[in-house]
Amino acid sequence: MSKFFIPFALLFCLGLHSTVISATYGTLPSSSSSLSGSALIQKACQGVNECVSTLESAPENQKADANGLIFFALRYAEDQSANFTKSIVLLTAQPDQAPMVQSSLTDCIDQLNPVGDLIEDAINAVFAGVYRDAIKFLEAAIGAVDTCSTLLNNRIADKSDSQVHVELPDNVLAFSASLKITLSAASNLLKA
Repeated sequence: MSKFFIPFALLFCLGLHSTVISATYGTLPSSSSSLSGSALIQKACQGVNECVSTLESAPENQKADANGLIFFALRYAEDQSANFTKSIVLLTAQPDQAPMVQSSLTDCIDQLNPVGDLIEDAINAVFAGVYRDAIKFLEAAIGAVDTCSTLLNNRIADKSDSQVHVELPDNVLAFSASLKITLSAASNLLKA
């Protein structure tokens, strides 16, 4: 092992530490939007009340500019994604489900697994000031959530086929809708 390994590793960790500190204390690149506060939230949410109430709960310093609000929305979406995925995983653990239901739930999980990583990639792109990439990551995440929601609605919640119909808990579809709303708000802010 090289005698320079430990000093280089230490320098790397210190550099990473300063990046984490700057992210924690809100030194994001300046945004292109001159809006702030309620006007910024309205632009992001486009009249969706659930979105407005979610973004209004952001700390004041994060509502002050678009990047702070984007960061808040994406962190919130990460939590929503985890809750949505967990609810689907719990459904797959139920015994004696029709093969079509089990297959649909598994397909849905396959769609949702990369969503957390896509959101994290979008956060990193925002910190780097590469907004086009952040938008692409969010579009991919929204597409995955849409695909899962379609699977849930069309294959499982469809009451016309009693063999594959499953009563989904209300929170499952609510998680899906809420996650898509939050991701869309972040995307709207990036495009502002």
